[in-house]
Amino acid sequence: MRNSYYVRFLAVLAVTFFCAQVAIAQYTVSGTVTDASTGEALVGVTIFDANTNTGTSTNINGRYSLELPAGETSLRFSSIGYVTQNLDVSGSNGEEVTLDVEMRSDVANLEELVVTGLASSIKRENLANAITKVDAADLVERTQPQTLDGAFKGKIPGVSIRSQSGAPGGGINVQMRGVSTLGAGSSQPLYIIDGVYVNNDAISNSRYLTTGANSTQEDNSANRLSDINPEDVESIEVLKGPSAAAIYGQRANAGVIIITTKKGQAGDTQVSVSQDVGFNSALNLVGVAEWNPDKITTYTSIFGGNTAAEIAAYNAAANAGRIYDYEEELYGNTGLITQTNVGVSGGNSATSFYITGTTRSEDGIIENTGFDRNSIRLNLDHRISENLRVASRTSYTFSENQRGFTGNQNGTGGSIGYALSYTPTYAQLFPNDQGDYPNNPYFSDNMLSIVNNAVNDQTVQRLIQGLQVNADLFKSGSNILSLSVDGGVDYLTFKSMVWMPTYLQNQQSNANPGDVVHTIEDNFNSNVQAVLSYATTVSSNIQLNTQLGFSRFDQFQERNVVRGQGLVAGQTGIANATIQSVINQTEVEVVDLSWFGQEEINWDDKIIATVGGRFDRSSLNADQDEYYFYPKASLAINLLNFDIIEGDFLNQLKPRIAYGETGGLPNFGVTYSSLNSGNIGGLLATSVGGRSIDPNLKPESAQELEFGVDVAMLDNRISLEATYYNKKVADLILDEQVPTSSGISVIATNAADLVNKGMEFTLNLNPVRNPNLNWFSTVLFWKNESEITDLSIDGYTTGGFGTSLSNYLIQEGFSPSTIVGLPAVSDPSLYTVYGDGQPDFEMSFSNEFNIYKNFDFSFLWHWKSGGDNINLSQLLTDAGGTSPDWNDSVEGSTLPKGADRVINGGSGAYVYDASYVKLREIGLYYTVPTETLTNIFGNSVSNIKIGASANNVLLFSDYPSYDPETSVFGTQAINNSVEVTPFPTSRQVMFHVNIDF
Repeated sequence: MRNSYYVRFLAVLAVTFFCAQVAIAQYTVSGTVTDASTGEALVGVTIFDANTNTGTSTNINGRYSLELPAGETSLRFSSIGYVTQNLDVSGSNGEEVTLDVEMRSDVANLEELVVTGLASSIKRENLANAITKVDAADLVERTQPQTLDGAFKGKIPGVSIRSQSGAPGGGINVQMRGVSTLGAGSSQPLYIIDGVYVNNDAISNSRYLTTGANSTQEDNSANRLSDINPEDVESIEVLKGPSAAAIYGQRANAGVIIITTKKGQAGDTQVSVSQDVGFNSALNLVGVAEWNPDKITTYTSIFGGNTAAEIAAYNAAANAGRIYDYEEELYGNTGLITQTNVGVSGGNSATSFYITGTTRSEDGIIENTGFDRNSIRLNLDHRISENLRVASRTSYTFSENQRGFTGNQNGTGGSIGYALSYTPTYAQLFPNDQGDYPNNPYFSDNMLSIVNNAVNDQTVQRLIQGLQVNADLFKSGSNILSLSVDGGVDYLTFKSMVWMPTYLQNQQSNANPGDVVHTIEDNFNSNVQAVLSYATTVSSNIQLNTQLGFSRFDQFQERNVVRGQGLVAGQTGIANATIQSVINQTEVEVVDLSWFGQEEINWDDKIIATVGGRFDRSSLNADQDEYYFYPKASLAINLLNFDIIEGDFLNQLKPRIAYGETGGLPNFGVTYSSLNSGNIGGLLATSVGGRSIDPNLKPESAQELEFGVDVAMLDNRISLEATYYNKKVADLILDEQVPTSSGISVIATNAADLVNKGMEFTLNLNPVRNPNLNWFSTVLFWKNESEITDLSIDGYTTGGFGTSLSNYLIQEGFSPSTIVGLPAVSDPSLYTVYGDGQPDFEMSFSNEFNIYKNFDFSFLWHWKSGGDNINLSQLLTDAGGTSPDWNDSVEGSTLPKGADRVINGGSGAYVYDASYVKLREIGLYYTVPTETLTNIFGNSVSNIKIGASANNVLLFSDYPSYDPETSVFGTQAINNSVEVTPFPTSRQVMFHVNIDF
């Protein structure tokens, strides 16, 4: 019954969706679209008639043909990178009209439409915010990303991206414009796909229970954006701060990412088939130290051990030729990647469709790891009448993920990397002829046995259904009253099993060997919004657009985690376990309600102003009935449209300013006092937990002032977007310690404020533009500085594994990512400061070359300067004697370098600069000439494109581990630069064939 109103909504659409259309007299308009500078035919230009909602696109020869109702209309010619043109055309019944079009390049993308509200968009040339739009060409057409969010790296200024793991299936944290919470809320942006608020949780499988890690935060979980097929995406729009995202209110503190999927175009049915095949390998292997009798003598004298026995073992292995590089054995594999995509699209003046199916299979660089994703999508658009339009967006995904065993495990077994750190090259760990693995005498696990026998599998089924209805309720001249109703559902079911068989070394020492954890989690999100818009023109050159709306979001989550210990050999069922435990059994229900309004004022494209606000309430807030207000306002001035600057040198000069406020909802349970069950006097009872809530607790919020200038010149061949922002995050929720005599230990209260200040620059260039070479270049630069400006409780440290190994300082006057460790000091820093997790700045440099019309070459470099990591992988390899530089000497010390770091280095010994330069992407493609296709296939094949590409191609860094971007806590707001033996990042090389029919 919870979603009955959605059922009724779907029923109405189902009745009306396939209404019959009335036949009308028609004529045909056709022609060729070319580049005005080079004369080259343009492929994929969209031609659209708004009066009939019909359209088509140009073929490989730049040709198009479109049937229109007799009479006059205006056609819109649009293509990414070119100035949109609106051209009048008319014809009578049966007439054939020719309309050839030349399009001018628009490297500044001034004509593209950008989302500014829940039911509105605006041309970029009128935009008052720094909103980044990334289209399909940048996401998937130059290289093949593993996951959609993995394709964001280096392409969005103001965004910092970290990986929790290099395992297939992802695990990525996207942080926009600095820190937006200290842990009480989500640090991830809000994702919206075709109007549906989607779940991007990193769902835990509770692997930590079997491996000895500390919590679910170390489970190496993949976030659920990995379910989305990147091939389905037409574009993403990134609202990075409150000034742009305020209209989304209480869920927008960490930003908003709006994803639009592809849709069909009216015209002939088009079939596209693509096949991608490739491989992956480790981007960077650290290496291992050499062992010899002298090294063994030194190591055992420091860390203990039987020197004579170890030397004998080494000599026996060396004489038998059994010295092994176990890092190479574990991480040096080559994985196969395949992806097949079939798409069909087309339609007529009333209905258009887009159908696609994709299957992707990716092996990991560690044996028995991988990621398989199978997805189908059906997008439909239907025009019921001139004033009523409906759209449906349906996708289903089934994925399987084998994530392996890496990361932390506190020495108890169950982590490949942890065991590798302590295993010398002369250890004999390979199985015998019967397949039995020997015990590892140097650690609690044989990592080769873990790889081949332990299981960490998960499956996800996901259905996302979006629906939209647009109705023009009233039209009179330039006055239009319209209603937009859209929303949908996101249903996700997650199942996983983590199994440690009885015969594993780490299980043999347990009283109840054999351990299994089963997790099932169901998530059902639904949202609906209705927006009433009134557009009118005042006098002759002032346009007004007024919007009023309502939104509702519902979330239901059910999670069950059960564990069995003391398993029957070979069994994984809980019923076959000696000890059967219910670890977690929870249900979560959340309801958000919102009312919003926005007024857009456009004076002849000269001055564009927007004001708006949103009232939100949520069951996650401490006061569930109170509405909180989030305002916004912006102003953009197109100076060139005032005709006060003469000449053609400048194409745009636009100063802009914007202000907005957003909210940050707390995680479930943060604003509640809990009741705990227990046994009192032999009876089942409940008691109040030790955590209470400040009665005046407010949700976290952010206020941002952003201003900048946009400049374009030389026929839009050079454009610059420069932005400065000041983002204040207030009322951060923290736990305040109170005397235990009160009956409680902590109170959740609004205890802190912080500020993020930063700059973002985007420079677009088109240095060369001629028939034989078209060169596009983009340079991005961004930096952010964070500081806690107010803290009403005592300063403290958080994250990591304690101050002895370095962690993070929460203190007024410091960045929340400040890294501190022992010794303690009397200064406000409390401990010695060793670094900061935030980078000094980031830059990227991308280039695309179209050479002799048929060759396309592109690449993307990404530079991160500064930002420190706590590298505990090196601590483990130092303790195990396997660090590649362990044997090096240290000036002033009698100890080898690895031993000296462990014994004399202190907390700061493992804090390293994580700067890097990466060649993230490179691609080379060849499009077969049309004449060749015609000679071979006639008219049956319209396009063939072949090529090769690579991701994570090169890494240049002094950071002494696999990848400075990876962290065991990568999905957390603060604690996201700590490394403990991660799954190494892989380099991906792909070969592509795409055929269009």
